[in-house]
Amino acid sequence: MSRRKLLAGAATGAAGASAGCLDRLQALLGWRGNGQTTLRIKTLPADADSYALRLARAIGEWLQAAGIDARIVPTAEDALRRQILVNHQFDLFVGRTPDVRRKPDTLYSLLHSTGVLAPGWRNPFGYSNAQVDDLLQRQRRVTGQERRDVVATLQATLARTQPFSVLGFPETIRAVRTDRFTGWEQAALDSPIGFLALEATAMAESSPRTLRLGTTYQQEVQNLNPLAVRYRDNTTMTNLLYDSLGRTIGGDRIEPWLADSWEFERRGEDLRATVRLRPNQRWHDGEPLTADDVAFTYEFIADTSARNTDGVVPVPRYHGQASLIESVRANDLRTVEFAFTDCSETVARRAFTVPVLPEHVWQQRRRPATIGGVDVGGQVTEALVTRNVPAVGSGPVAFAEQPSSVELVLRRFDEHFLHRTDSGEFPPWMDGGLPFDRLVVQADVSDGIVVEAAADGTLDAAINGIGVETVSRIEDAAELELLTRPSNSYYVLGYNTRRPPLHNYQFRRILGRLLDRGHLADAVFDGYAEPAASPLSGTDWLPSKLAWDGDHPILPFLGSDGEVDDEQVQQAWQEAGYRYEGGRLLGR
Repeated sequence: MSRRKLLAGAATGAAGASAGCLDRLQALLGWRGNGQTTLRIKTLPADADSYALRLARAIGEWLQAAGIDARIVPTAEDALRRQILVNHQFDLFVGRTPDVRRKPDTLYSLLHSTGVLAPGWRNPFGYSNAQVDDLLQRQRRVTGQERRDVVATLQATLARTQPFSVLGFPETIRAVRTDRFTGWEQAALDSPIGFLALEATAMAESSPRTLRLGTTYQQEVQNLNPLAVRYRDNTTMTNLLYDSLGRTIGGDRIEPWLADSWEFERRGEDLRATVRLRPNQRWHDGEPLTADDVAFTYEFIADTSARNTDGVVPVPRYHGQASLIESVRANDLRTVEFAFTDCSETVARRAFTVPVLPEHVWQQRRRPATIGGVDVGGQVTEALVTRNVPAVGSGPVAFAEQPSSVELVLRRFDEHFLHRTDSGEFPPWMDGGLPFDRLVVQADVSDGIVVEAAADGTLDAAINGIGVETVSRIEDAAELELLTRPSNSYYVLGYNTRRPPLHNYQFRRILGRLLDRGHLADAVFDGYAEPAASPLSGTDWLPSKLAWDGDHPILPFLGSDGEVDDEQVQQAWQEAGYRYEGGRLLGR
């Protein structure tokens, strides 16, 4: 009997049928869904992130209003990172991306399909899109207006398909004192270059020059591993401890740093670079730094195991830079030759921003990671999980001591090229090197306590993890100045596209339309955040059609003033092919 005849018979005989029989018939014909759609939103608890839980709760309310059984799951930081970034055990998560400069090629590791199974912030969403893969690869090769067009198309595609939803770029809030150090307005503290903007006052010069900073990021003082999968979202301390061949100067330009110079050349279709190191460089333990260390570093981040395990074990954080390198070799003590994959010189320079590692320290960390001497399985090496305390780098500061789990003391490294007179000429703003002899970093779980410590003079500045709740306290304290600056990191609603119904981009598009980002900027961040439709918002790479103008330009909110509109929601679900009945979204 055909489906149509069966339906007709059911219609004529239904008057006397019991409700149970009708239910049986509906189940037989495949009409019944699998109940209400349930999604769990994982995020950090309030004491670990002052914004994340509030964002998750607001999103949960919007999803509930749209018929989804949304459940908020606050999860301790270490467990959350493991579940999201390593094991991919989540439906949705609300979190903050690492503090990485907003450049087109940073999207390569974040979204290329080759990272679907990788740990860390290497495509934790499991997103796979052939068009996006092609665009990510093309933007590496082309230059000029052609690259701008490719990057614009890439951003528009991401805005339409929503592997994640950008919630907003929070401003970095700092509380600073000016009695001992000045120049905080110009001090971007994500690299040593930013610290060079500080100047010691007469009060600081009259005693041992000690700069004292406060943070709520306890991993800053507990873990000094620049390669760590689960801890390295913020790199303020590791950037001071470890040099890279180049540093970003002036917002976009990557210029020689540990390198004295570099020269690029094309050999047919191949791009190569010869890098010359600064002379007489040493590691903090006194060992000489040579071109062999540089060559080792790039081979190591491509495979920390050196094939001692069943497969390669790369460093997820620096996969984007490592994937640009075809080969690297040391020609002599100071010269390194790089061969690049198919990319432009502009993109190739990104490869010079990885921390250079001492071979004599990290070579012994190739072995598989163990707990109590027992192999825990999986493709993880000691290099990715070691705390790396004490750290041995070549940066302008060296490890001094770690008096407790919430305090770290670093000392000025006088052998660094910034602090020597035989290292060549520097711009005037680099003369004299760092303006302190010791750097003390103190951590606390409460941003209020950190701000109070700055107010009473225990700290010179509270620099990381300071939330909007402390703004009025900072403004009321005569001894403190409130400083804000745009952040490179942003909050996202991340989707596990490996799981239904999140594997369907039409479903994710509707979730994207259930987010009133402007409302979040006001209600959660108290205005100290910028809503955005693209991870490249705030840069000149953003196309005009993705500029924020009161609402998402492609996926406008299904409501107004933070309130979901039932009719708009019902229409959106039905147009996308989903069953929405009695205010509930039914599963398939």
